[in-house]
Amino acid sequence: MGASRDAEGFRELKERHDGFDVYDADGDKIGTVDTTYVNEANQREYVAVSGGILGIIPGSKANLIPIDLCTVDNNQRAIRVSTDKDAVKNAPSLGGSSGLTPEYEAQIRNYYRL
Repeated sequence: MGASRDAEGFRELKERHDGFDVYDADGDKIGTVDTTYVNEANQREYVAVSGGILGIIPGSKANLIPIDLCTVDNNQRAIRVSTDKDAVKNAPSLGGSSGLTPEYEAQIRNYYRL
């Protein structure tokens, strides 16, 4: 329950950080976590964040953030990212029809210089 697996080896953990608010390094709200993904091959974890009007439109884009850049506060149900809001918004987005693939993961890690 709460986890699904896709053909590319990523596991979706809907309940892990679902609904957590996400803030940038300056404390500005970026959006809300839609779901969490884990790459089963290397155990890298990512949160998919939607924000603004796009966050309420089904099938709209989400921005994937590596958990390596995040500090999670479970008590406050909040995540602080160690970069600014614009960097997250300008990252390659995870569209409604394009799934999470190893190639997309490489783009994200390259974008954030990880």
